[in-house]
Amino acid sequence: MVKSMFAGVAGLKAHQSKMDVIGNNIANVNTWGYKSYSYNFMDSIYTTSINSSGGVTNAGGMGGRNPSQVGYGSQMASISFQYTTGAPSPSDNELDCMIDGTGLFLVGGMINGGVTDVKGSGLYLSRVGIFSPDNNGYIVDSQKNYVYGYAVVEGTGIPETPATQAEATIKNAEVTWTAPSTDPATGAAVPGKMSIGGKEYEITSKTFSVALTQWFKAANAEETGKITEDPATGEKVYNDAVTYGMSGYNTQANPPTVSLTITAKEKGTGGDTGVTSAMGAFDAAAGTNQSYKSEMVNGIDYKAGIDAVFEETLSPIQIPIDPDTYTQYNIQSWSMSELGVITGIDTQNRPIVLGQLCLVAVENPNGLVKTNGYYFSIGDNAGDVEAMAPDGGQVGSIRSKMLEMANTDLANEFSNMITTQRGFQANSKIITVTDEMLQELVNMKR
Repeated sequence: MVKSMFAGVAGLKAHQSKMDVIGNNIANVNTWGYKSYSYNFMDSIYTTSINSSGGVTNAGGMGGRNPSQVGYGSQMASISFQYTTGAPSPSDNELDCMIDGTGLFLVGGMINGGVTDVKGSGLYLSRVGIFSPDNNGYIVDSQKNYVYGYAVVEGTGIPETPATQAEATIKNAEVTWTAPSTDPATGAAVPGKMSIGGKEYEITSKTFSVALTQWFKAANAEETGKITEDPATGEKVYNDAVTYGMSGYNTQANPPTVSLTITAKEKGTGGDTGVTSAMGAFDAAAGTNQSYKSEMVNGIDYKAGIDAVFEETLSPIQIPIDPDTYTQYNIQSWSMSELGVITGIDTQNRPIVLGQLCLVAVENPNGLVKTNGYYFSIGDNAGDVEAMAPDGGQVGSIRSKMLEMANTDLANEFSNMITTQRGFQANSKIITVTDEMLQELVNMKR
């Protein structure tokens, strides 16, 4: 008679466990990448009152008989998660992404030398793509784990180099200036003079900026020797390979000073000669006083970029090194393609490829072992595990600026809660009725 009591108690425990699963699903309704779990019952152990037997057809034999058994309630058969993709939720972070498919991200601590065996690497799997760069230029997730993928082969992925003009800056050069005038006694014109750094030329302008232009042309032409004469007008023609800009004239200094920027008219190394010649004029003007001269910036010719080629082994994704400066590129913004290629835009508005995310295909996702946070470790029953590039096929593709919401179905969870509550209530009633029956049995003695 008390077997019903045991069955009721077993039913209470099983339904309480199912309520724990339902409660966990509802608690994680807003957890990124969460997969809801389902609780499955099975009937408990049985006692056999009458064993089964086969029939005998010989004379005087008896027919067959079925077994008579009674169970001890219910118990847990399994708890499995529903491996379906949750709905996308927009994000403002340029590196946030979600997987539109069955693949998983590969994240974890630093492993030097590359990863070829995902299953034995000790790394974690994740469905949550909350990524950002750290202070060393590595892409990490929100829990400080490195994000693994296919790095760019050294010597590839180099952006184009735009042509730049050669340029030099003269700072605080000493200036003396006498504007042209007229001799009051004779009425003859008296030419003006301008001297920078001790190098003097006659000028005809009474305006300082025009006089400075005349001085610059004379000094530059003298330095390069490119003074020609127009046969029609007899005017001198000066070298015009460079231009200058006046950034400051300090009349309070004693003597006054001027700052100039000399720039080649042509981009690339073709304009360097003109800038060098102009610098030579200031070298000569300065004499032994070089305090105002800054170093010249050589122009750079245009160089075509080299397309990125990805490594075959897995490694943490990092901002690559600029071969011109030997430092990491200065990335200002980010983008991510459907194939998981992470691209940064540097300060020169050039696309810099960092690498390509890998996605892991797991033969039996329910064989994964849930760990802290939103990570999975690879269990013994996970089956084959393989890393591959996102391709929209087996593992799916990447959706940038999106995060995967939990796949918890609240309507389904609440209906399961009702049936679980009623099951728990019914099992408690079994215990109550069994107790009343035992009470009647005890009262028979009175």
